[in-house]
Amino acid sequence: MNAQLLKPVTDLWHHHLGILDEALDESIRSLNNLLRLDEHHRHGREAGHLKEALGPFGSTSMDLSSLSEVLGKSSRSMSGERRQRIRGLLQRLSGLREICVDNSPTVPVAQLDQDEEEIRREAEAHLNRMARVFASLRAAQLEIRSKYEAEEHDSFFEAFDWRQLNATELSLCPPYIIHAVIGEHQAPALLKILSLLESRKPVKIIATRDALRKSYSPNCDTGVPSSLSLEMLPVAMRAVFFLQTSSALEGFNEQLFEALTSPRPTLVSLLQPKEDENTEAFEMRTERALRARAFPAFRYNPDCDSGFVSCFEIFAHPDPEDLDFARFALNESEFKDDFSAPPGNCHPRDLVPVTEYLSLNRRQRSGKHPCLFIEDREGQTISTILSPSLVTQFSDLLHLWKTLQELAGRDNPHVRQSRDALKAEMDVQKKALLEDQQEKLEADQKHREEVAVAVAVKRIVSTFTGINPASIDLQSMLSRQGSAGNDGLEVPPHLPGDH
Repeated sequence: MNAQLLKPVTDLWHHHLGILDEALDESIRSLNNLLRLDEHHRHGREAGHLKEALGPFGSTSMDLSSLSEVLGKSSRSMSGERRQRIRGLLQRLSGLREICVDNSPTVPVAQLDQDEEEIRREAEAHLNRMARVFASLRAAQLEIRSKYEAEEHDSFFEAFDWRQLNATELSLCPPYIIHAVIGEHQAPALLKILSLLESRKPVKIIATRDALRKSYSPNCDTGVPSSLSLEMLPVAMRAVFFLQTSSALEGFNEQLFEALTSPRPTLVSLLQPKEDENTEAFEMRTERALRARAFPAFRYNPDCDSGFVSCFEIFAHPDPEDLDFARFALNESEFKDDFSAPPGNCHPRDLVPVTEYLSLNRRQRSGKHPCLFIEDREGQTISTILSPSLVTQFSDLLHLWKTLQELAGRDNPHVRQSRDALKAEMDVQKKALLEDQQEKLEADQKHREEVAVAVAVKRIVSTFTGINPASIDLQSMLSRQGSAGNDGLEVPPHLPGDH
């Protein structure tokens, strides 16, 4: 494990040890206070202790022997069995504190290429050592609150191991680290990682890689992903915390701290610098890898929510999506043998851009060559053919990114279909609402026009006949107008005063 990664792991280790030291120190002081109080209850009323407590004035002004006899022995002193148990617990806590702090233990790091059974035994031993610390702290709290019952708790603490630790205690355990180096041939390492995580021990596996090339069989079908992918582990193991990130990304230390303090088995996948790569070059390469989705950065935390999709968070990927793994690989040294010039007898129409080639079916690909078109220094377009291995990895990345998008709820086909159906339904409702409002507006406008005409006629009738306008029934006139249709307002045939 390189120094850049070992530092945050070591800082976390000493952070946890500091918290445990505080808890142990507080428990030791509280238990010592209990023993001092018991000492007072047992001997505080004896003449010698009374003389010491009352000072010279009290010892000369009263008979301390008689006072001691009158007071008698206190009934609040603890039993000898409990006193002996507390003293043993104090000795145990002091020894644990010395181991945790004074000796400054180093971070336990195992390498994945070690024997698997040896790794399991070491991890079990480390977790049980931490379990003894928390068991002693629990027992101390019971004693401090006078809740310890020997018949009930002796057997419980005797069989106590890491499986009895709660989530908070597990998150405070200094982690047991397993370092895995991921190369081109990933399958053996991934199978061993899966086996270790399957044990349900809350170990922290840190898988590092400095190159992103994968090796495939020459006969692999590019249309169907068939290789085991590290990023698909949350689908197979939903109770495992998974983080894939890089130290070049913002918030790396916070993300790593969250992963290493998870009470669950954890797998952290990291992209790290190459041996001869400086910080600036590594950050630029990381940015290109993220843009090309060659190294998708995301987190799966099963404790975030009860829903699977809500536990996924994809981050640090720029928009719009410009997934172009072939151009990323063109600038990486490990892919230099995956590009070649077209054969001399190759017709230009048989040279197909790799993205278009991947969309063709098996029959349509016959005789075609997946290639990448680039411009040289003179501005001329040249073509380079991609190897079958590189085309297969490109296809796998397309499938992987699509799957991650769906798992994170960003591009889920079921969500998209539901959204489209709801949009269509809302459009229909909106159209019906608009038509209804239009009809109401037209009816209201027509009514306003009818009222305006009726009022005008009422004024005309009042002017020529001398009839009081208040005595003319406007509602009756509107009713007659409605029965007359669109031919105009129907004037009453006989009006008062008509000659």
